[in-house]
Amino acid sequence: MATEDTLMPEEHLRPLRDICAGEVRFLIEGQRRLIFLGNLRFYVTGVEKMMDAVLCLNHNNPTYPTKLYLAENLGCGLNWNETAFLLGRNWHTFSWRDVPSNQSPMEILAAHLAPLARGRAA
Repeated sequence: MATEDTLMPEEHLRPLRDICAGEVRFLIEGQRRLIFLGNLRFYVTGVEKMMDAVLCLNHNNPTYPTKLYLAENLGCGLNWNETAFLLGRNWHTFSWRDVPSNQSPMEILAAHLAPLARGRAA
């Protein structure tokens, strides 16, 4: 079960709220620090999308220290290799490595969204 946490400074959540049509909440589930992004607005190969997402700020793999989980598998030439059960539902993620956790949540999110905008990993 996730618990809401107030340890995330509001200045880190405010920019995320600007690109979400739904609620944005910082939560802790087990050892994972998560940001729920309700109706996140982003682009996939020039087409605007909107769906719920979860940004994991401390994934337990050093090659993948952060992860972006989306409500849908969007394909678009990326390796969608994982599903996860977080916050009471299933999520999809693609293989995108080396996005360090020592950045702001917005910078982490932007790094994970970049390959979706291009429609390819490199």
